[in-house]
Formats: sequence, C-alpha cells, structure tokens
Amino acid sequence: MFGFIKNGERMKKELGIDKFIKNLISKYLFEICMLAMIFAATAIRCRFASETTLSPDYESYYKPWVDFYRENGIIKGLGNAIGDYYVPLNVLYALCSLLPVEPWIPLSVVTYVCEMLSACSIFGIFYVLTGRKHHSMFAGVATLFLPFVAFNGSLWKQVDSIYTCFILISIYHMLKQHYRATFIWYGVAFAVKLQSVIFLPVLIILYITEGFHSYDKVVKDAQARNSFSILEFLWIPAIYLMAGLPEVLCGNGLRRTYLSYLYQTRELDSEGYGMVSFFPNLYNLGFDDYDSLLSTAAIMLTFAVFVIITYTCYRKKENLDKRTVLYLAIWTAWTCVVLLPGMHERYDYSVLLLLTPFAILLRKKILWPMLIANICSLAVYARTLFRADDLINMPVVSLFYVAAYLYVTIDIMKLINGDTGEKYGEA
Repeated sequence: MFGFIKNGERMKKELGIDKFIKNLISKYLFEICMLAMIFAATAIRCRFASETTLSPDYESYYKPWVDFYRENGIIKGLGNAIGDYYVPLNVLYALCSLLPVEPWIPLSVVTYVCEMLSACSIFGIFYVLTGRKHHSMFAGVATLFLPFVAFNGSLWKQVDSIYTCFILISIYHMLKQHYRATFIWYGVAFAVKLQSVIFLPVLIILYITEGFHSYDKVVKDAQARNSFSILEFLWIPAIYLMAGLPEVLCGNGLRRTYLSYLYQTRELDSEGYGMVSFFPNLYNLGFDDYDSLLSTAAIMLTFAVFVIITYTCYRKKENLDKRTVLYLAIWTAWTCVVLLPGMHERYDYSVLLLLTPFAILLRKKILWPMLIANICSLAVYARTLFRADDLINMPVVSLFYVAAYLYVTIDIMKLINGDTGEKYGEA
C-alpha cells in the first residue's frame, strides 16, 4: 500500500516536471531554439580553433608576432611595431602575449565575441527596419553559420569580424539617426582596420542628401529631418589619432605610427600582389599582372562611379528611405571591393554579412545574386584554406561574382530612380 502511494507521488512529481518543461517550451520555444543555434555555432568554433595548419597566416605572422611581444615585452614590442597592422590590433597581439596559452586561443575567443556582437547588431538593424523581432533575431543568429564567418576567425585566425562588428554598430546608430554615435563607432572601425573605408562613401552620400527621406515622415526642414554637420566626420581622424597613442608613447614615432595605412596601400608594389590577391573581382580576367599600369585607372574609375551615384542620389533623394540607404551602404562597399585594386580574399566579409539577411528579409529579388556571391566566397575560402587550387577556377568564379554584383547594381539604380513599383517585400 505504502509502495503504491509512493509510486503515485513520484508520478505526480514527474507529471509536474513535464508540465513545467512543456510550459517552458510553449512560452520560450523560439528563444530556446536560438540558444541551441548559438551552442551549435560555439561548438563549430571550438572544433575549428585548435586547427592552425590550414591558416596561411597563423604560423607565418600571428604566432611570431605574439612570440615577439613575449620575448621583448609590450613596451619594446609596441615601440618596434612589428607587423603591418595599425595600433589597436598590435595591442591585441601584445595582450595575447601575456596569457600562458597558445595565441590561437585568445584570438579565437576575441573574434567569436565580435561575431556575436555582429549578430546582435544584425538583429538591431533589421528590427529597426522591419519591426519583426523574431525574424530579425533569427537573421542575426543565422549569420554565425555563414561559411565565411565560421572560417574567417576560428579557422583562418583572421580579424575581419573585429572591425566589422564596429561597422555594424555604426550602421545601427545611423539607422536610428544617432549620427554622433555613428561616426564614433565608424571611427573605431577605421582605427582597427583600413578596410572599413569601404563604408565611408555612404556616410558622405547621406550627408550630401541631408539624411533619410520618404521612409520617415517627409519634412522640408533639414534639421527636422535630423541631418548632421560635416564636423561629425572629424571623429574619424580624432579616434584614429587617439588609437595610435600606445605606440607613440612606447617610442615608435609619430611618422611610423600614423602613416601606417599609407604604408599598407603601398603593399601592391612591395609584396607583389598585383591587381588582386585571390579576390573574385574582374581583375582575375587577365589584368592581374598589370597593376603598375592599371591601379590608378581602377581608383579613378571607382571615384567616377561614386560621383555618378552621389549625383543620382541627390537628384532622387526623396527615394532614400532607411532601407534604401542600407542597400546603398552594401552596394557602395561592394563596389569598392569589385573595382579597387589590391583586394584580398576576405575583404567582402562585411558586405556579405549585410547582403545576406537584407536579401532574405527585405529584397527577395536579389536572392540569387546573394546566393551566388556567397558560393563564390565559399569557393575562395576552399581555395585558400583547403588547398582546392586544382578545383577552383578563379576567372570562372570571378565571372559569376561580378555578374551578381552587376545585377545588384542595376537593381539599386532602379530603386533609387523610383522605377520598380513596390519597393520591398518582407519575409
């Protein structure tokens, strides 16, 4: 009898537990699924992080840099400014030298934290644009599974996620019309890595067109439209100068510290990159070895394209709502990596990170170009990390990649000119 009573009490407890679990699932199933996806993304990074032989840069650059700081100390190390990065990344490698572990451990942790910050920013950006919390949250978490994101930080040990996360924070504030915060965070991104300059054109265009227009309530007064002063651009050099202070104080010298980006732009000649370094743009179509002849022309072509798009945006500024400005930010950055010389394999990281959820959530018309660009990116990573040189034909990959870019170019030009009827279709 007592055994029966005890069994009954145990069954009631079990039923209570089941009820609790089912209520939890009923209320928070979406959040539980997001946590499960984050766990899976973390597990992927943990498996990739310890692999150091596939990275073409870890054993040759990053580990020796950390070892240099271990042997010479941070002050002497920063005073000699080993490597070709600007100060914030040099400080990162210096700090890694203080930990009694292999350098890939802290580097992988930092890049993954920045990937998570990027995912949060993606959520914020698309929540502002769509008002759909779950769609935007899923978009942010899903970016952690994009191949180039997973491979870049944990497997390659690259740092593209670091400057990208600051760019995305800047774009979030831009869409919220917090312009000072926009330029401060963009200044941080620029101080981390020169490649963040590919998002500068959209800020210039936004200034010239006096802020956002038809997506918000259209008003005549520029101040009511919450435009911003040209003085806000001064945050970019100000933060760049402040970021260089650690090396200056350690004795590296003003010239060597603050001209770091100028020295980086000369690597086309000093390191023999040619017009392109394994990036799938149009210079793979037989133009790579003619950098001394074509580099200036490529830069001027890019400049001319931006003059045309800026003029078009000013004439049609009533069509520049927040969604179109985000699209414009993606396109201008993509234009830089397609047209400028000396682009590396990873330089479209931030472009694809924004293009992918944008196409899925807001612009299904460009789903195919987005998928093609991601597949081309995967092919480039396969070639670089997994030694698939024999399988990957770069001219063919470049043709598909440039075709995807041109399709998007035509689409955004029609959108800015107001030729497409209904603008956006949400998921």
